[in-house]
Formats: sequence, C-alpha cells, structure tokens
Amino acid sequence: MIRFLNIAACAALLGSAVYAYSIKYQTLYRSDQIAKLTREIQQERDAIGMQKAEWSHLVRPDRLEPLADKYLDLDVTRPIQMTTVAALPDRAPRGDEIGRKLEALGLAAPTNTPARASTPATPSSMPGGAR
Repeated sequence: MIRFLNIAACAALLGSAVYAYSIKYQTLYRSDQIAKLTREIQQERDAIGMQKAEWSHLVRPDRLEPLADKYLDLDVTRPIQMTTVAALPDRAPRGDEIGRKLEALGLAAPTNTPARASTPATPSSMPGGAR
C-alpha cells in the first residue's frame, strides 16, 4: 500500500511540475506577443504621425496658391463684393406647396368630421345593464 502511495505522490509531483512549466512557457509566449504588438502599435503611431506631417506639408497655403492660380480659373474676392445679411434681397415667400397642389386638384374645401358623442358609455347605461 505504501509503495502505491509513493508512486501516486511521484506522479502528482511530476504532473504539477509539468503544469507549472507549461504555465511558465505560456506566460513567456504571451509576454513576447505583447511586446511584439506594442512594437507594432508604436510603428503604426509613427506612420500616422508621418502621414499627418505629409498632409500638413501638402496643404500649405504657400504651396496651394500657385497651383490654384495655375489650374483653377478663380476670381479674386474684392471688398465691394462683400455685403451684410440685411442688404441681401428677400426670397420669395415659401407657402404651403401641398396646399397649393390640393387647391389645384379642387380638394381644398374643408371636410366634415363626425361629431363625438357627448356622454360616454358606461356599463349601467348599456343594454342589459351589467352591474
């Protein structure tokens, strides 16, 4: 019996050692993955920063102005072209477009709606007199 318990204890010891080493190597593998992903994230951040720098270089006004003058036929805005909102002409009033269409079809006349009953129906006033 004691020999069986010794063998079982050795097997349990070996099993726990295998389990501890497997956890250790899984931890090392995961930490390597985390370090790799951290490096990739930093590379992507650097690439985004580079793209932002290139974009700010491309949209500089001193670079775009000669290109716009060369390829676009734009008029220069003059101070006499600027005005206030009060000086703008009034727009034609927008009316009820659906109403105008109904009038054109001859359907603009008011309709008669049915009147509601003045007294509500209660169980005692119903035929049969439920109580």
